Amino acid sequence: MWRVRVAVRVSPPPLRWARRDPRAIGTLGGVVYAAVVLAWMFSRGLYLSLPSGDPSAVVVGIGYAVGGLVLVAAVPLYLLARFSLLLPAGTTLWLLGTTVYQELYGAHLHPLTSYLTVWPLLFGIALGTGVVEGLVRAATERWFGWGGVRPLV
Repeated sequence: MWRVRVAVRVSPPPLRWARRDPRAIGTLGGVVYAAVVLAWMFSRGLYLSLPSGDPSAVVVGIGYAVGGLVLVAAVPLYLLARFSLLLPAGTTLWLLGTTVYQELYGAHLHPLTSYLTVWPLLFGIALGTGVVEGLVRAATERWFGWGGVRPLV
C-alpha cells in the first residue's frame, strides 16, 4: 500500500486584504466602540461593586457588558460593510445618542447601567431595522431593478 503525503503551506492573507474584510471591520469597530463607551461611562462615575462579595459575579457582569457592547457595534458594522445596510449602524448610534442625552440632561435615573444591562433589547432593535431595510432593498431590486444589497468593501 502506498502512502502519499502532501505538505500544504497556508499563509495568512496580507494585511491590506484583512482591512477590507467585513468581519475584521466589524470586530475592530466593536472593540473600539466598547472601549470608548466604557471609558466614557467610567469617566461619568459608573463603577463596579461586589454586592454579594463574590468576585466571579463581577467577572460575569463585566463579560456580559463588554461582550454586549462589542456585539452591539460589531454586527451592525459587519452588516454595513458586507451588505451596505445603513439602518443597523444608524440605529445603534441613535440609541447611544439617546443614552448620552439621558445621562447629560437627567432624563433617566440610570441610563448608563441600563445601556449595559439591556443591550440584548437594543441589539434586537438594531437587527430588526436591518431586516426591514434588507427586505425593502430586496423587494425594490426585484420589482424596480434598483436597490439591493451589495458589499461596500
